[in-house]
Amino acid sequence: MKKITLKSSALLATLLITGSVLAPAASATTIGGDATTSANLTLQAGTGPNTPLDPDDPDKEVDPIDDPVLGTPGNITVDYGSTFQFGTQFISTQEETYYAHPDLVVDKLTSTTKIVPLYSQVTDQSGDLAGWTLTLTQKDDLHLATGTSTDPGYALTGAQIKFTGGQIVGGNNLTTGAPTSVAASGTLTPGVATQLVAAGANEGAGTWLYKFGGVTDYDASSVDTATPTDKSKIASQSPISLTVPSGLIQKAASYSTELYWSLQAVPGNTWTGNSGAITKP
Repeated sequence: MKKITLKSSALLATLLITGSVLAPAASATTIGGDATTSANLTLQAGTGPNTPLDPDDPDKEVDPIDDPVLGTPGNITVDYGSTFQFGTQFISTQEETYYAHPDLVVDKLTSTTKIVPLYSQVTDQSGDLAGWTLTLTQKDDLHLATGTSTDPGYALTGAQIKFTGGQIVGGNNLTTGAPTSVAASGTLTPGVATQLVAAGANEGAGTWLYKFGGVTDYDASSVDTATPTDKSKIASQSPISLTVPSGLIQKAASYSTELYWSLQAVPGNTWTGNSGAITKP
């Protein structure tokens, strides 16, 4: 019995020794700290004017039929301003109100001519977020292309251009930072700038379109997309009107005046009176 006991003890000792030898050694690997880098982009002020957009679909680029005379390039710019066409009317001895045609543009993607509201487009690429002011100035009374102010019938003195339906929409999917001061209606006074839109601090970055009403507010029959150069037709309705008072000497000729669309880097309701940013004959 002793031999058996001793053999069992020896076998147990052997197993214990063997087990300790076969146990894996502890790892000496240590994990150090993580690495941190960065992604960097520097933006600088952009330069306009920019391509006009469709005021009813302001993600699409268009070519206006009547191109304005643009001012010098800059990082806050007027990209477009509509011409006001009141058609060919009959001379009248009574007070008369005439209505402006809608605007015509060519869709750059489809090359089709379409009717859109009269509008102005502005872009702020300054990166300052300081705000700006858009104004419209009628230079003087509608007048003949030749002659002087002393000539009978030279000017339609006292005639007034009025507008309604003023509203602002963002271009190129822009939905935030819209200007909060937008003129819904007004009357132009020759030689005096009329404020249309005022963007305060942190407003008005990017491209914004100020339009006079919607396309259904105009008389679509007053324009012809097949013959866009025909400006003679008479419109029966429009957010833009021209009232000519009675008692004026009128000649059978064309009367016109310049419209100045001016954008200035002046926030809120303050503006310097500079009105030479964009002109239309």
